[in-house]
Amino acid sequence: MRVVVTRPRASGEKTAALLRERGHEPVLIPLTEPVHHADVAIDALARPLQALAVTSAEAIRVLAGAGLAAPAILHMPLFAVGTASAEAARKAGFHNVTAGDSDGPALAQLIADQMRSDTGSCSNLLYLAGTPRDAGFEKRLSELMVPFETVEVYEMQPLYWNPTQWEGFTDKQIDVVLLYSSEAARLFFKLVTSQPVFKQWDHCKFICISKKVLSDIPPAFQHNAMASTAPSEAEMFDLLDLLAGT
Repeated sequence: MRVVVTRPRASGEKTAALLRERGHEPVLIPLTEPVHHADVAIDALARPLQALAVTSAEAIRVLAGAGLAAPAILHMPLFAVGTASAEAARKAGFHNVTAGDSDGPALAQLIADQMRSDTGSCSNLLYLAGTPRDAGFEKRLSELMVPFETVEVYEMQPLYWNPTQWEGFTDKQIDVVLLYSSEAARLFFKLVTSQPVFKQWDHCKFICISKKVLSDIPPAFQHNAMASTAPSEAEMFDLLDLLAGT
């Protein structure tokens, strides 16, 4: 199957490699690119901290790219939203990494439970965040009365695709589009519906990482859209295998 990957290029290339292993033909259409704010990260990491939290591997790339992985930081407890971000943290040299179940609110609950168990209280948690982002993680931390500080260490800026570039993706049939965030869904359909041949996407299937992302798909495409049962790429691939009949 010919599968569009809408992730930023660094993570999209990893997804493309996995798709090739499964016998699919990946088509990379990165919709955003990261802009790192290393100076913000440097200032934040200089403060007294108890633990770090990340909901994207991009935050780890900010630290690694700026050479901020000092020994004191690498031994600090780091809570990652899922296996991919946890793996990125370990590869960057972090020794005390705890992975959640790929869901922001669940990660907040995990942090609250573990920090209170270890210390009797929660304090000095630094959330290394990006923008735009879903508010679920921070909302749940607040509900659980976990003191935290959010610092935006990167932002995802939309990429511009001109008509000539876009024509290169419409010369052959696209079978499936993988959507990993609400922002990706918004940008993708804005791009598709601005093209004079957008109706050729009517037959495509859209696999979303969550029901939240599914809800952001325009009504005209909802009949061909589905969401994974858990917010993980592995679950998205399971749906892809079902569509492919494998």
